[in-house]
Amino acid sequence: MNAKEIPTSKKRKYFVLVRLLNNEHLSYQRLADDYFVSRSSIANDIVFIKQLLAKDNVPLVFDNSGTYIGGGEGNKQKVLKRVVTNLMSTDQADKSLLKLFIDPELLKKIRHTLKKKARQWSLEVPENYLKDIVVTTAVLVQRGNSGHHIQQMKRNQLGKLFFQFEKYPLVYELLKAVEEEKIYQFSQSELRYLSYVVLGNGFKFFMQNVSIPDLFKKKVKSFIANVGYDIGIDLTQDTRLNTDLLLHLYQMILRLQSDMTVINPLLNEIKTNYPNLFGVVWYSLREFGSVNDLTISDDEVAFVTIHFQAAIERSKDVKRILFVCPNGIGTSSLISAKMHQILPNVSMIEVVSRAELAKQDLTNVDLIITTVPLQNVSVPIAKISPMMTLEDMKTIMNQYIDLTMNNVPKNVAIHTDIKQVFQMLKRHVFFENMQNREKAIDYLLRTRKWESKKTLNEYRKTVYQRENLQSTFLGNGFAIPHGDPKMLKNSSISVLILDKPIEWGNNKVDVISLLMVRDKDKKTVEPFMNLIMEGINNKEWFISKMMEVR
Repeated sequence: MNAKEIPTSKKRKYFVLVRLLNNEHLSYQRLADDYFVSRSSIANDIVFIKQLLAKDNVPLVFDNSGTYIGGGEGNKQKVLKRVVTNLMSTDQADKSLLKLFIDPELLKKIRHTLKKKARQWSLEVPENYLKDIVVTTAVLVQRGNSGHHIQQMKRNQLGKLFFQFEKYPLVYELLKAVEEEKIYQFSQSELRYLSYVVLGNGFKFFMQNVSIPDLFKKKVKSFIANVGYDIGIDLTQDTRLNTDLLLHLYQMILRLQSDMTVINPLLNEIKTNYPNLFGVVWYSLREFGSVNDLTISDDEVAFVTIHFQAAIERSKDVKRILFVCPNGIGTSSLISAKMHQILPNVSMIEVVSRAELAKQDLTNVDLIITTVPLQNVSVPIAKISPMMTLEDMKTIMNQYIDLTMNNVPKNVAIHTDIKQVFQMLKRHVFFENMQNREKAIDYLLRTRKWESKKTLNEYRKTVYQRENLQSTFLGNGFAIPHGDPKMLKNSSISVLILDKPIEWGNNKVDVISLLMVRDKDKKTVEPFMNLIMEGINNKEWFISKMMEVR
């Protein structure tokens, strides 16, 4: 890439990111000179890049040498994977931008190799899992060819599991197929890393004879019970939820053990359409993560949220879907696979051609998804393209949400007693100016009475332990720090609204809510998280409400 090329404002951000990924240390003045723009324009570019990196908890560091990406090669590959995945998922993807980060021919070659191997074994690996494996492998190969290598993983809580490749021949042979095609020669560290990636995307396909530990099964049951309790619905008897989440969370652990990034293309839609449930799952997964020493991203939270939303809908009335395509064949398997990605409780009741549709009894069909124009049909229709793009997935999801929300009986709706939250917040909303995260947390801790100074200090330690494991930044300047609920004899929530934002991990916040909620009062969390999620979407509304409460 020629640094002197004058790109558009959009492209310039990515040009700068490429240089940072190539280990350059860049000053604002140097970048302004290179691209013939003002320092303020470069500052805006850096804000964009910092926000992008923060999604994977990757720091953008500043020192006398300039700005650079902190951490090792693993951090850079996480960022690369997210950028490549996003550019591939965009309907009008700018191919020149994609080529900045990955060789499209390398992607095709690796995809062809892995798909060929899966077909030989008759493994029906879902498209979204395969895509993740392909992108991760391609990024690792391209970086390796440039001399940038993934090193030995620091965390390996699964012990010797992946050091004995011969015990898991499918995983080993899948990766060795890349070597056999003369694409790349993996190091042992790279093989171990990609083993986690493969298993994190297809545990049930590649390790069919390995059972999930009983202790982990108990943790998942407890997690399901906690979320159900928080939203006021008993989900402990939903065997489908237990089975699906057991597999999903175990794969998630495998992903996180390798510090692997997962990208959820529908994250914003899930946050927008299921805000209170997302908030509750976010809070409960933080608990789950702290017990298991895991850093869980919002992308992972969104995937788990969909599983719980599916269970909630099953407790009401499972919706039925009909898919119509020109011939009734061909794209149906692809559409079905992607449907399960966004609506895991839905099964296609039938795939029909347009000619056969007239003969169908539609009385038990709730939604029709079609790749061809339809007329004179009484059932709601979601019109999509045969390739099932990201926009098509959003269309289906929004149609389905409208359908389910319109039919929700009031006695099944999620509990949202906001008055209880406002009552708890009285005299616990503060408008101040703080210099840093530590002062803000200490200020909020002192807003309640403690049994003793020792109890306060012990609880403070648990707040920082969780914060150091993973930032409690939730979005749009909101952070929700919290400690160990077992140490509390009574519950309270305090909110601090700052005059100026402060650094919070790799983000900036100006609204901090300290949750000091004991286990017995966890039902309070759901309506409060609903309030917070509303605030993330509309901060002015949230602040005005807090002024009223104060």
